[in-house]
Amino acid sequence: MATYTREKPLTRADIAGESAWWCAGCGDFGVHSATQQVIMSLVNDLGVPLENIFAFSGIGCSSKEPEMLRVNAYQGQHGRSIPVAIGLAVANPGLTVIDFGGDGDSYAIGMEHLMHAVIRNVNMTLVVMNNQVYGLTKGQASPTAHKGLRTASTPNGKKGRSVNPLRLAIAAGAAFVGRGVSWQRNELVDLMQRAITTKGFSLVDVFSPCVTYHREPGFRGSGPIYDWYKQNYVLDIKDAWQQLRDQVFTEEERVTLPTEYDPTSPEAALHALHLIFEAAKLGREVTGCLLIDESQPTQADNANVSAERAPALTDISLGTNLAAYRELFAEMR
Repeated sequence: MATYTREKPLTRADIAGESAWWCAGCGDFGVHSATQQVIMSLVNDLGVPLENIFAFSGIGCSSKEPEMLRVNAYQGQHGRSIPVAIGLAVANPGLTVIDFGGDGDSYAIGMEHLMHAVIRNVNMTLVVMNNQVYGLTKGQASPTAHKGLRTASTPNGKKGRSVNPLRLAIAAGAAFVGRGVSWQRNELVDLMQRAITTKGFSLVDVFSPCVTYHREPGFRGSGPIYDWYKQNYVLDIKDAWQQLRDQVFTEEERVTLPTEYDPTSPEAALHALHLIFEAAKLGREVTGCLLIDESQPTQADNANVSAERAPALTDISLGTNLAAYRELFAEMR
């Protein structure tokens, strides 16, 4: 790949791949635009070589993303991109690993891989385009579909609880947990950049409305469904911090709380879980940067590997290592 400098910076045209096939008005366009901006910033501002950025995806509408980027990429089976990303992250810790998934892809069939990636604290970022439906297969309810949502598979409204990936990631010990919205590109760019530069596993869940299959009473179509999210569903963590303090904390506790929500504080995990729980009672979902915690070792740290000691770059040829192999085999007898 070409070398990009301040005199010759990476441009959007340099990383533009195939044209999109999403429906007109789909929220994934906003995620794609933000992703391009993030990659340009990583290369131009932070000096990350473009060849060191690796994009993954599974199957679904969200999985088109790596095809639309001129970067190293891998597309796996439905829900199975995470274990391949884990392997790459530990085999070559010098790479920037970004996995793109959907709410059905990552939170249903891929849930087992997601939770183990969080627990192992793999140094990678998972960006999930969450629209509450399986958009590629005609709009069945996904694990994140809210209670009462009418879809092809829930014509009388979804019963029972929905998956809240933020709560799961925080409880499992993720290094970064945040949620963006596809219609606020600049804020999403900032969120993704913070996630990618955080050491450890990062989850960025993005509300990316499906304009074709996600339908709410009185809010049908590409414009109205965005209005529904804004008016009835999302609640920024900063606003939640101000509006829900009385329900979450005692009067004595409120005296000691900072004015602004701090995702880096030692209590951020508990604060975020409390706010998510209280917002759910109102039928709302919290967005923004909820948690940044780099205090735990990553999987690469525990495996004693690094960019300088990458297993993928190790010389394992027989001639070079014959003596060491003989010694190992002798110990195994």
